[in-house]
Amino acid sequence: MAEVTVPKVEALEIVPPIVQVAIDVLDVERALRVAEAAVRAGADWLEVGTPLVTFQGVKAIGALAREFPEHPVLADFKMMDGVRKYVLATAEQGGRIATICGVASDASIRTAVQAGRESGVRILCDLYAALDGPRRAREVEALGVDSAYIHYGADQRAEDPNRDPLLFLDEITGKLRVPVGVGTFSVEDGVEGARRGADLFVIGVPYILEEDPAASLREYVTRVKEAWHARRGGS
Repeated sequence: MAEVTVPKVEALEIVPPIVQVAIDVLDVERALRVAEAAVRAGADWLEVGTPLVTFQGVKAIGALAREFPEHPVLADFKMMDGVRKYVLATAEQGGRIATICGVASDASIRTAVQAGRESGVRILCDLYAALDGPRRAREVEALGVDSAYIHYGADQRAEDPNRDPLLFLDEITGKLRVPVGVGTFSVEDGVEGARRGADLFVIGVPYILEEDPAASLREYVTRVKEAWHARRGGS
């Protein structure tokens, strides 16, 4: 049997603070416009959002990776099962990071981590809907993920828009060795996350719905990073 060649990318060093723009649109043309605005705004990572990769396929990862080679591209698969192929497809398309759900089985998380080590793709764990978020954060760290982040989802927010989207952030910051991320909906969310110990900040809706979101995203990047550095004593 012929040996299978594993696609590889250079393993990314995750150096906080990181602002990741979630490009949750449905077509590549719009995604490229949002990505260009995010780059102008100073964002660090470009996320091929779950809607984009679902509607357009893995080639959307390659489209952003080729157009913006200096900006790591994250594939937000939110993997659950059969995960190895998604990690390897990320590398094949030039992506650097892929997400797996914290509610996936330990077997799937171990498989994703192993595939990530083979291919150079970093594995981020989305703790969306975890019944005990702090406990699962510790568990997935032990399983080898490169980062874990808190995610208050769109459906949850539509049902209860007044809940703090940072959820259990205070219970895990300073307790994990890997960077902790937060999904946010505003500058204020991001600044509060920075003050409370987060290192990775995800922003998409509502800013990406603007015709040119560069100004809003620039304010987000500037203020969140200022708050992060202030928490670290200006370092």
